Formats: sequence, structure tokens, C-alpha cells
Amino acid sequence: MNIKTEFTEAECQRFRDECNFTPQELAVFDLRVKDNSLVQIQDKLNMSESTVTRRIRNIKRKIAKVI
Repeated sequence: MNIKTEFTEAECQRFRDECNFTPQELAVFDLRVKDNSLVQIQDKLNMSESTVTRRIRNIKRKIAKVI
């Protein structure tokens, strides 16, 4: 699942509404949807690579439950 290329904006909004993202997950999700790289997300949110990777994994898990 590729968050930044697979979903329409309407689908992304549905995920924001239904996935119960934490504030950090939502921030990562929004940046990833806007085609930011992992490094850009790390820099913008002041997170480590492992934290960003973990947030993305959790996001994908939550999206899979909604789909």
C-alpha cells in the first residue's frame, strides 16, 4: 500500500474521519499524502526515522481495517 499514490483525496478524507489516527499519525499521514519523503517528514516533525516508519506502519494497519 502506497499512501502517497494509491488514494484519492476523498478516500484520504474518509481515512482521516474513520481511522482514529493519533495527532502524530495524522501529521505523518497528511505529509505523506502531499508526497513528502520520509526524510522530509522526519525534518518537518522532528522525529527519528524509526518513529516515522512506525507511525506509517500504524497508519497502514488502521487503513487496512477501514478498507
